[in-house]
Amino acid sequence: MHKDKILSFIILLIIFLFIPQFVFGQLILSKSQQKRSGRQQGNDLSMEERISLEEKGYPVPTAQALEKIVDPETYIVGPGDIFYINISVAEEVVIPSQVTPEGKLVIETIGTLFVDGKTLAEVQQDVRQAGMKKYKFKKVTANLVQLRTFRVHVVGEVENPGTFVALAVDRVSVLIDRASSITNWADQQNIEIRHTDGSVDSLDLFKFKKLAELEQNISVRNGDVIYVPAIQLSNKTVSLEGNVGKPGLHQIKEGERLTNFLLRLNAFKRTLDPQRIYIIRKDEQGEEKIINVNLLGKGNNLENSLPHDVALHDGDQVYVATLKYKIYVHGAVNLPGAYSYNAGFNARDYVGLAGGTVEMGNVNGIKVIHYRDNSIEKGPNATVERGDTIIVPRAFRKSLSEYLQIFTGLATMVFAFMAA
Repeated sequence: MHKDKILSFIILLIIFLFIPQFVFGQLILSKSQQKRSGRQQGNDLSMEERISLEEKGYPVPTAQALEKIVDPETYIVGPGDIFYINISVAEEVVIPSQVTPEGKLVIETIGTLFVDGKTLAEVQQDVRQAGMKKYKFKKVTANLVQLRTFRVHVVGEVENPGTFVALAVDRVSVLIDRASSITNWADQQNIEIRHTDGSVDSLDLFKFKKLAELEQNISVRNGDVIYVPAIQLSNKTVSLEGNVGKPGLHQIKEGERLTNFLLRLNAFKRTLDPQRIYIIRKDEQGEEKIINVNLLGKGNNLENSLPHDVALHDGDQVYVATLKYKIYVHGAVNLPGAYSYNAGFNARDYVGLAGGTVEMGNVNGIKVIHYRDNSIEKGPNATVERGDTIIVPRAFRKSLSEYLQIFTGLATMVFAFMAA
């Protein structure tokens, strides 16, 4: 019994002596891992770590909104980019370093590397090789934690030309939007990006906005000049009129078709009538002719009509008609006027909405004048389309009665005059 008490006492003594040290060690390790993770992420630093970096003169990263993760193979490093250099020794060492205005990356204990104009992958490889020379059995890595900012100039046909601050991942359209977008005279299909190395990229923002071609909306670089040219009147132009977003004179490319032209100018609206688009075009003798284009691909009865898309010519005038949403009912009805279009309704249905009267004649005499081609369809079951006009005839007996009333009135006046 005495031995059992001694054994129990020894076990309790071991627990009290070693367990607190184990728990404390785990807490320290956990905090160390948290700090290491925070340093690697760059933007999750504690307040103490940020203050410590500022006191030492190191750059402190801040949160940034990115379109996607940075691709090391395409991202170009330049002055202002912030790196964390991780050296795996007994305790991991993290060295903050910012690319200098001269394009150099200065790393304590390792040296200075020229990195301007290199891809992120190339810089990471250079740091790795330089680290191996200094720390032969240690792993050295470079992590980009803050993207640089720089100035880009936006000039030409924009509402507010000037110089704007950009990130290395900002695209051309972002900078144009900061300049309050393009003017009505801008040629958005031939935008130039002039780089400091003398190279020039030509972009078509229409293909980016309407066709989602990202290669037509590249990321900007340090000192880029974004030039938005004006429409050249010496080139091929077409005027656009009607209920469209940007009426006026617009430049066209060789062989550009009507649908592409309207799409590029945001002319397609719910109110656009695709069956009634008119092109005024001069022939070889200089005489103007009116061409009706039906984008739905159906022919109609109008003269000079084209049941398909067409290529535009220099000097064309394009007029976009507004789609009619009303049906017009006139004649022997109680409430003549305009009525909302209802798909599937025939002539009889609209006459019912307008309220037939005792003056109404034979329903077979109802006429529907089609807006699309001015053709006439008779009968109560006639198809009714947007913009059509319905004429409800009066009964013949009612018309005869009205004529007799008029004749009687005239006869009375004649007899009264003769009696006088």
